[in-house]
Amino acid sequence: MNVGTEVSKRFVTNVLGTVSGFLSTLLFTRFVGIGGIGSYAVFLSFQMVTAAVVSFGLFQTITKFVSAGNDEARQFTSGLILVALGTTVSTVPFVVLEQRINAAIGADAAILVPLGVGSWMAFRLVGSFLEGQGRVALAGLLENGRYILILVAQLALYSMGLEVFALLWGVVLGQAMTAVLAYVAVARVVPARPSWELFTEFLRFSKYTYMKSLSAQIFKQADYIILGLAGTPVAAGIYKVSFTTAEVSMLFSAALSDVSFPEFSRLDVEEMAEATRELLEQVFAYTSLFSVPIIAGGAVVGNGLLLTVFDVEPQFTTLPLVGTVGLGNVLIVVLGVANLLNGYRGPLENYYFGTSRPRLGAISGMLLIVVYGLVALPLLNAFDSVGLALATSLSFGCSVVLLVTSLDHPIPKQALYQVGAQSVAALGMASLVAVLSGVIGGSSGVLRLSTLLIVGAVTYFVLFISLSARARRDAYWVSRDLLDEL
Repeated sequence: MNVGTEVSKRFVTNVLGTVSGFLSTLLFTRFVGIGGIGSYAVFLSFQMVTAAVVSFGLFQTITKFVSAGNDEARQFTSGLILVALGTTVSTVPFVVLEQRINAAIGADAAILVPLGVGSWMAFRLVGSFLEGQGRVALAGLLENGRYILILVAQLALYSMGLEVFALLWGVVLGQAMTAVLAYVAVARVVPARPSWELFTEFLRFSKYTYMKSLSAQIFKQADYIILGLAGTPVAAGIYKVSFTTAEVSMLFSAALSDVSFPEFSRLDVEEMAEATRELLEQVFAYTSLFSVPIIAGGAVVGNGLLLTVFDVEPQFTTLPLVGTVGLGNVLIVVLGVANLLNGYRGPLENYYFGTSRPRLGAISGMLLIVVYGLVALPLLNAFDSVGLALATSLSFGCSVVLLVTSLDHPIPKQALYQVGAQSVAALGMASLVAVLSGVIGGSSGVLRLSTLLIVGAVTYFVLFISLSARARRDAYWVSRDLLDEL
């Protein structure tokens, strides 16, 4: 697999998904209000956390075993069995705790969550199978293309007057359609009866990936559930639109993470240690490519962006040593840091799982969960929604520190130089945008915000490319490879 080309193709598909998700959040924030989008965020969080709990590390296990060429059809069938069992088990808590969960969501939708769990697990199973085959860009197209199906379903249901329920049913139907289309049109694997020996081997490895799955969902979902249980759907809504904005920083790092796992697994099987180290260097060099400018830019235009794009009235918060600052500015910055740390954590865990050292990856996930459990509520009580964002960043930071300090060799200096160049470029960009914002009278309003974003983006990439010879070289070769494939 040509890693640079495959990452670039996966990046394009991630842009498709992010744009669709961003458009969905934008439209429905205006249609159903910030409280309605908060209910939607809490519903999605219940779905994703439950799926992580009942899937028992299924998806990375499928990718790992299929990438090693082990009985693809039987592995897929093992996955189908676990999807069916997980969906069945997930129904129980939502029936027993229906009223409490309805109150957290802000709608009578608890019984819909297991349907969402089953449809998500089904489409994700097909995607992980394709990733194991090395068809990472295609899996990304399916995974991110589902947002388009979801958006179409949501708009159709909203036109029928279903309001918030249009969002919830749209997710269930869009995920189910994606699963069916992906299996029929792309995967086309014929299920085969798995042997008991194969199934137990599957479970032995999945117990390690289980912690990775749980910790990954804590990153996106636990904060919304806590805000929902606290009875603050408006706060969950503001958190949702802030996270949607910060999540843009994950476009490239997510693509790098998706490609890295099957590639680490393949290189481990083929005993290519030098190529493994080179891939790890690429992870350190380019994970922060978009995260750093998002963090710097969010500090300047956060509140203005939320007002202009999502029609969310500016809110403010008071922080020690800093004073009163825009809530949108702070949330985008802190959640941008969380996204950056998660961008490093994903490929690093993939390195340990892919090179047959899953125990350390599992310990990393457990550490993340423990730290989050210890600090989330105290920080929430101290700083409200900003406290939850800080808890997320802190827990991911602890996980990354463990993974980095456990590496067999130090981080290459060239990779550190790349991160330094990105940081210098981002600081230059933020300084220019801050001055320009003062000149044109702020960051709110379509014209002013567009001007700041365009100037900022151009400034960042011009500075970064000017500072980094490696970036210029890598961009040239990846462009050539992509043109050759076209």
